[in-house]
Amino acid sequence: MIISVIIPVYNGERHIGSCYQSLCRQTYPDWEAVFINDGSTDRTSELLSNIGSTDSRVKVIHKNNEGVAVARERGIAQSTGGIITFLDVDDTLADNALRIFADTFNASGADIVVSGINLISEEGALIKSIEYKPESMSGDTATAMLCDGRLRWQLWAKAFKRGLLTNVVTPAGLRSAEDMAVCLQAVAAADKVCALGCCLYNYMQVATSVTHAKAQEISMDALSSANFAEKVAGARIGKENTNCMFMLIISGALRSGISDPEKIFHNSISRHFSIASLRRLSFNKAVNVLLFKLFRINLAKYL
Repeated sequence: MIISVIIPVYNGERHIGSCYQSLCRQTYPDWEAVFINDGSTDRTSELLSNIGSTDSRVKVIHKNNEGVAVARERGIAQSTGGIITFLDVDDTLADNALRIFADTFNASGADIVVSGINLISEEGALIKSIEYKPESMSGDTATAMLCDGRLRWQLWAKAFKRGLLTNVVTPAGLRSAEDMAVCLQAVAAADKVCALGCCLYNYMQVATSVTHAKAQEISMDALSSANFAEKVAGARIGKENTNCMFMLIISGALRSGISDPEKIFHNSISRHFSIASLRRLSFNKAVNVLLFKLFRINLAKYL
C-alpha cells in the first residue's frame, strides 16, 4: 500500500532539506512524496527539481501561485497512493509515522487515522505535545469532536483513505484556515476514525508571536471556511455541529481582541447562536460568546 505525502511549498528553501530527510528516514518503504512548488521566488524550484531528478519516489509539480488550498488539490490529483497524508515543508514526521499509519489502517479498517502533534521550536527543542486518547470512533463522533475543538481540523497529522479526498470540494481564495472545510467534509463522510495515542507530526512553532491583526484575519478566514463547509456538506455535518463550529470560531475571534467585527461575524453569531452549542464549549469560551451576543461586550480580549 503506497502512502502519498502531499507537500505544498512556497519559498521554502530553508526547510526543503530537513523535510525531505524526514521522509527518507521513514521505516515504511512504500511512500511517494508530491511536492507542489506554488510559484516560489527563491531557490525552491531548483532544490525540488534536484531532488526529483535523483529520487524516483519524489514528484515535483511547478505551478503559478494560487494558494495552499489549490496546491494541495493539485497534489492529490497527481498522487497515486491509496492513503494520503499531508506535510508542511517546515515540519517533519517521526521516523515511524508512515509505518504506524499503514499498520493502523490494516488492523482497524479505519477511513481516517489521526495522530498527536509535537510543537517544536526553531532550534528543534520540544515545546509541547498535544496528545489524543487512543480510540476508534464513528465519523459522526469525530465530526462532533472537530466542531467543538476536541479534534484539530488541520489536514496534517492525519492520514486519509484516498476516496475521502477525491470527492471533497476545495475552497479557493482564503489566506488561511482553508483546510478546515476540506477536513470537515472528509471526516463527515468517514465511517470510522482512529485516534492514536502517540505524536507522529512535528510542527515547527515560529518564535515570533502572531499579531492581533493577523489573529483577527485568521478568524475571519475561519468563518469563511466554515460557511463554505456548511454550504457543501452542511447536511452531513449536522445543524448542532455546525452551530458549535461557528461558536468555537467566534470565541477565538473574540480572544484575538476583535473590536469592530465584520458583517460575516455578526451574521454568523446571529444564525448559529444556541445554548446547546455553548454547552459544548469550555466555560470561559461560552461566557465570552454569551456576553458578546447579549451586550456586545468582548471580555475575552482583556484576559
